[in-house]
Amino acid sequence: MRKIILLPMILFCINSYSQTKQDKIKELISLNGTFPIYKEVEKNIIADYKKKYNHVPESAWKSIERKVNIDDLLNKVINIYDSRFSEKEIEELLAFYKTEVGKKLIQNSFDMITEIQNESKNWGMSVMQTVNADLESSGYLQSPPPPMPSSDK
Repeated sequence: MRKIILLPMILFCINSYSQTKQDKIKELISLNGTFPIYKEVEKNIIADYKKKYNHVPESAWKSIERKVNIDDLLNKVINIYDSRFSEKEIEELLAFYKTEVGKKLIQNSFDMITEIQNESKNWGMSVMQTVNADLESSGYLQSPPPPMPSSDK
């Protein structure tokens, strides 16, 4: 009899813990700017399709918009955070994002990511040009490339 009573209590406690942690994760992704970005993505996806298929009436888009729900993705993101961070770590991240430095990071992160992507792309192109130039000057590359060897044997 004790086991029958104890098991539901344990399951309830585990579920309560999970809910509390998930609520904290929701707050975290809301604070760190992830949630607003996803909401914007949701709007942009539909807007892009509306431009591409401008002959489709608005009534058809209403039905589609109800099916495209960013909450599905957000739940997956919450599960990813949940699998990688303890509740204590989530609390520490929340505390950090509420500090002045954390707020500054949030304000600048999107622009920083864009800049980092651009610099990474530029660096990659520069490396490619350097490698190609060195290989070409050493005679390993020819422009245009030599003809392929004949496969007739």
